[in-house]
Amino acid sequence: MTRFLLCLLSICYFLSVLAVPAHVRDDGNGSGASNADVQAYLNGHNSVRAQHGAVNLIWNNTLAAAAQQWANGCVFEHSQGQLGPYGENLAAGSPASSFPISAAIQAWADEASDYQPNNPVPSHWTQMVWKATTQLGCAVQSCPDLFSGFPPAAFYVCEYFPAGNVIGAFAQNVQP
Repeated sequence: MTRFLLCLLSICYFLSVLAVPAHVRDDGNGSGASNADVQAYLNGHNSVRAQHGAVNLIWNNTLAAAAQQWANGCVFEHSQGQLGPYGENLAAGSPASSFPISAAIQAWADEASDYQPNNPVPSHWTQMVWKATTQLGCAVQSCPDLFSGFPPAAFYVCEYFPAGNVIGAFAQNVQP
């Protein structure tokens, strides 16, 4: 009977954990980001998305782990699909202490003014607001030699699923 109750309690706990959305649970968040950082990534993206008719993104630990893997390499270039079939945004600023999450997101959002619906070109902003994208995972790494001759840089990587910036699909996915 005791074993049965312990098993039942374990199942109840497991089910109660599953009842909490994955993007809110503190189960490592994939990239080691704090819950506050996860919310900063989500809030920053979702604020921009709301202005362009896109639904809120949810956090995905697998994407965050992939982002952390790429960020840890401290190479400021896109992964070219090496991490999976994801969309990807990169940003970096030095010194790291003066380039928070909000600065990376703002750098991507600032590309909105470059968008031309009649001649769409993939950009960080178009990935941010891509309507078919529903999941996000991000990471940051302090990289000492990302910019030669400068203090360590904060190197941000965000992975998106499904990937955006699909040629021929801009009209239905990007609302200026």
